[in-house]
Amino acid sequence: MESIMLLLDEMEGYLQECNNLPFSSKVVVNMEVLYEFMADLRMKLPEEVKRAKRIIDERDNLLEEAKQTARAVDAETKEHVEQLLDEHEIRKQAIKEAEELMTKAQAAAEEITDGAYNYVDELLGQNQQVLHDMLEKSHQHAEQYENYLKSQIDVVGKNRESISKGQN
Repeated sequence: MESIMLLLDEMEGYLQECNNLPFSSKVVVNMEVLYEFMADLRMKLPEEVKRAKRIIDERDNLLEEAKQTARAVDAETKEHVEQLLDEHEIRKQAIKEAEELMTKAQAAAEEITDGAYNYVDELLGQNQQVLHDMLEKSHQHAEQYENYLKSQIDVVGKNRESISKGQN
């Protein structure tokens, strides 16, 4: 994520350092340099996507661990209940304890699950923002380049018009 943002900053710095065309606010850009920037972006973007996948995998692992913990607590509770079924009072106590354990287990599982979802959501939100920012910068650069090309077309047209007036 940082490497992509640094690359975009470098690209922006390069564009700001390009030479201006005479009598114009337009700049001369070395297309090979721009292509190198784009190639670097293409190389680094898959790494960010892989990182997002790892985050999702971590979330899935956390959820699976929470489910396993809940199953283990559930199994432990059932085993405990079976041991206490011998006498009536013990049975009542066992049922009460089992309910408490189930409530605690469910609360713990929900807490772990909620924490995992919140963590993943936060990371995905950050990745989404980075991708959105990259898209915005890309659109800005494309728009600047389009405006530059339009201005060059206008300059060439004016030069042609000037030349054709000079011939008449």
